[in-house]
Amino acid sequence: MDRRSFMKTSLLAAAGCAMNASGLTMSAALADDKKKIPFALQVYSVREYASKDLRGALKEIAQMGYKGVEFAGYYGHEAKDIRKWLDEAGLQAISTHLSVPQLLEGKFDETAEFEKTLGNKRLIVASGLSASCATDAGNQMTAYLFNEIAYKAAKVGFQIGFHAHYNDFSDVNGKTAWELFFSRTREDIIAQMDVGNCMHGGADPYDLVAKLPGRGKLMHVKAENEKGKGGACVAGPGDVVDWKRMFEIAETKGGVEWYIVEQEDCRKGSNLMEACAECYENLKKMGKV
Repeated sequence: MDRRSFMKTSLLAAAGCAMNASGLTMSAALADDKKKIPFALQVYSVREYASKDLRGALKEIAQMGYKGVEFAGYYGHEAKDIRKWLDEAGLQAISTHLSVPQLLEGKFDETAEFEKTLGNKRLIVASGLSASCATDAGNQMTAYLFNEIAYKAAKVGFQIGFHAHYNDFSDVNGKTAWELFFSRTREDIIAQMDVGNCMHGGADPYDLVAKLPGRGKLMHVKAENEKGKGGACVAGPGDVVDWKRMFEIAETKGGVEWYIVEQEDCRKGSNLMEACAECYENLKKMGKV
């Protein structure tokens, strides 16, 4: 082979390798695009079991297929024990629900230490704010308080957030209290939409998630019952939520990192543990897990 033929062959081989590498990179990118958002369970959903045997409840949650949990109280257990049980079950503590006083001076350090032991970095306020946010002045003051807490929390590696209840969507100066509140808070404060709660409060979760791009890192996946049909499971009979639409908005605009199933009640003849398992199976049929 002469020098010219050698160079031509070498260049073609190099081009082929580059195309192959590009193809592999593109394949990897497409795989990443299709990466599924993980699902956790709010432990409150199985409260009757968790209050008696938290360790056993965590094992059952993992066996259903959930990858993580969000807590709303710890039933008197120490953080080191809960962390051990999470590790045994193969679950991740992704967030917790708490009250404002737990984030204020004198309590914050204790809260932060407990959550660090669990491996959790997200602190979500889920009580006591609906009334204070329902007026313009109260909404503004509450947002100011959250900004102060979020600043302090960020310095030690935590994010805080606010969880939606049905009465967080009252009208304040032409906007929902929810929307107005988040227009006044830091960008790193999580807007934890609860889809069922939002619809129950007469608001539009699809629109509100889209209006807060990147703020919806955690979303509560909760059914909204068809009138007269209580206890509906997510994506099951009696659930009126358009989950395909909701998931698309959450993933393209909301910036969701975890979905969290919450089941507040169950149909007659069923129990909460069975209802949570049914939610997961319905999501599996949808191709979400």
